[in-house]
Amino acid sequence: MKTIFLSALLLCFSLLSACVYKPTIQQGNILEQSEVNKIKPGMTKDQISYVLGNPALNTNLNSDTWYYLYYMVPSSGEKREERLILHFNGDVLRSMEGTIKPETEE
Repeated sequence: MKTIFLSALLLCFSLLSACVYKPTIQQGNILEQSEVNKIKPGMTKDQISYVLGNPALNTNLNSDTWYYLYYMVPSSGEKREERLILHFNGDVLRSMEGTIKPETEE
């Protein structure tokens, strides 16, 4: 009787251990292509903040470079990483680089 109880208890624990919840983890600025398409050289910092929000990483060392970073690890599927780095000359956007950029109009 004792062995049956222990076997049933062991079976319950092994079944419960298979039910582990793994949450989706998101960090940074969610970058939508439609919003990034609105960014153009010559825009001011205020205009870009209005469209994309404040940058995820903003250092006091170089306020002429803004970093928009996005990282997502879903509970299933592949992870997603995006970054958009904006370079300013004073208050005006000079150039941009990264894994997501405005799509060119043809």
